[in-house]
Amino acid sequence: MTRKITYLLLLLLVTVFWGITFPMIKESLYYISPLNFLFLRFALSSALMIPLIARSKGVLMKGPIMHGIAAGVLLFIGYYFQTVGLEYTTSARSGIITGLYVVLVPLFSLVLLRTRPGVPVSLACVFSFLGLLIMSAGSIGSQSIQYGDILTIFCAVAYALQIIYVSRYSKEVETYAFTFYQLLVVAILSGSAIPFSGPGTLSFPEIVIFTLIFTAVFAGVFAVYISNVALIHVEASAAGIIFVGEPIFAAIASVIMLGEALTIYTVAGGVIMVLSMFLVAYDKYRKEKSCLREKRDPGTYCEEDSRT
Repeated sequence: MTRKITYLLLLLLVTVFWGITFPMIKESLYYISPLNFLFLRFALSSALMIPLIARSKGVLMKGPIMHGIAAGVLLFIGYYFQTVGLEYTTSARSGIITGLYVVLVPLFSLVLLRTRPGVPVSLACVFSFLGLLIMSAGSIGSQSIQYGDILTIFCAVAYALQIIYVSRYSKEVETYAFTFYQLLVVAILSGSAIPFSGPGTLSFPEIVIFTLIFTAVFAGVFAVYISNVALIHVEASAAGIIFVGEPIFAAIASVIMLGEALTIYTVAGGVIMVLSMFLVAYDKYRKEKSCLREKRDPGTYCEEDSRT
């Protein structure tokens, strides 16, 4: 298994964790307000990172701090609009609308990073967006746009910008420190905003405790760290296609956990989106094999060695 395929598979696992948290968070928000939830979740994630960064040489360096703060602000904006939006829309709809960043990532990459995705990745973007539209026809098209849907659109924009930013700077900083500061910034901003939004609801039934722990560990520390590492080796556009798994797993989890309807649109759209992920994975596998062959000859240059 090639290195890039390994990172793509790890990113797919990240989307599994992100996707299944949608119905869990939806249920938890009946007992705890969005900002209280975000603060506790990311405070726990930050605390769990402390043993990992205790020996990190880069934890006090300017680079990880500054870039971590910037990436953390974008991450907070995304999580804030997504979590608040979940109060006013279904978890399946939220997952699908969040998936809009699949289209925004290559567009922002072109404008901000001046990188052009190759033909396979471009086709995969088109197919994944088509699959997203088909999924939305069943979950969104039959209903009017809700307030939570609009908030989630802002979430998608923030996530796309955060992926672009991490892709640009993750290879320049120490990863543990970079991850820690992102998580810490989300916790601080969430906690700071609580007084301005009122105390909100705050109780701790089993679903809230379980969701806080699960999101802090698997959708927090693990997911953010793996994303930071993977985006060193995988360009943002390709990673965005893999992240399209998030709305698929969100829809599946919503059916299993909340009993939301699984329509033919969801199945058909999901199949197309999965095929787009396979297209990206095959393209990366083919290119990396080609690079390995080229490197057998001294002095040859492999395009995959360099990322712009």
